[in-house]
Amino acid sequence: MAFPAAGSTLCLVRDWLMPLLLDPLDGSVLTLDDAVRQGDEVTDGTLLGATNSYSVREGIPRFATPGSAGQDQTRESFGYKWTNRAGFGSDGMQEKVSSWILERYGFASGDAMRDYFSRRERILDAGCGAGLATSTWLTPGWQRDGGELVAVDISAAIDTARERLGGIEGTSFVQADILALPFPAASFDLVFSEGVLHHTPSTERAFKALTRLLRPGGEIMIYVYRRKAPTREFVDDFVRERIADLPPEEAWNLLRPLTRLGQALAELDATVEVPEDVELLGIPKGVYDVQRLVYWHFAKLFWNEALTFEENTHVNFDWYHPRFAHRHTEDEVRGWFADCGLEIIRLDVQEAGFTVRGRLA
Repeated sequence: MAFPAAGSTLCLVRDWLMPLLLDPLDGSVLTLDDAVRQGDEVTDGTLLGATNSYSVREGIPRFATPGSAGQDQTRESFGYKWTNRAGFGSDGMQEKVSSWILERYGFASGDAMRDYFSRRERILDAGCGAGLATSTWLTPGWQRDGGELVAVDISAAIDTARERLGGIEGTSFVQADILALPFPAASFDLVFSEGVLHHTPSTERAFKALTRLLRPGGEIMIYVYRRKAPTREFVDDFVRERIADLPPEEAWNLLRPLTRLGQALAELDATVEVPEDVELLGIPKGVYDVQRLVYWHFAKLFWNEALTFEENTHVNFDWYHPRFAHRHTEDEVRGWFADCGLEIIRLDVQEAGFTVRGRLA
């Protein structure tokens, strides 16, 4: 989805959002002070709780503050990634992201996913980034009976998401930490969190923080990373440790040669046969494209010819730069759902990760 033209209307704080917000630290009711309005909607102001205050700036309530849950590096990394517009946004990237989401979550088309979401009264997009995944289904006219979408991100990506999607009816945007969300329990009919939970200090704790927001009968939809082959795990951690503390732009530049190597391997267009299982390295026997063999079992050198070079680097940056990038087993993921009283209604297992849909009784 392209960025709106200059001067186009973006959503401000919707009138239905304010009563939903609570102080994420002490749960107290918030009141709005020093409000600047355009009609019935708020552009700027201050939210006052019992002991804390938060700003509303450019139509977005801002609850994420420096030092929040040790996630400054996460905020900086993803803020850079989603405001670096050369790194995402082409038709090829949107098509790839959308087709992969539809496949994993079990929808035949974007229309089918939009119809499914439109039946929900209130949806939370937890970790929306720039809204790339959300664009799979969120288009003008998506509402059936006045549905509401609240998109949340910890980083400056929330401003990019609002710029891309804020002109669509029924949308509102909040800058907040998934581990400290400003919403009361049982607020949402559907929670969508695509590739986000593993970028927090604790994937399990973040998951459970979201499930408390579900109404009875509500659904949560998540994607989390899967543990990889041992050599790949070692290289991933080695590279991440080298670059996580670097400024995002410097880390991005260091990752460009990895992208070029992935491109060179892909352009070989060659295969290799692994004649028998290599148990010590976790490599099953079979015939592999050379680039994919390296990718899955030795180092993430992402390359897809449908994307631009910078978009390919974006994918590698997304994997390597965030300090938190936890990988999990199927048993772990199933355990979280069981602990929260959620019935798993769909589980898609791929080499990259687990996509799960669960329903609260």
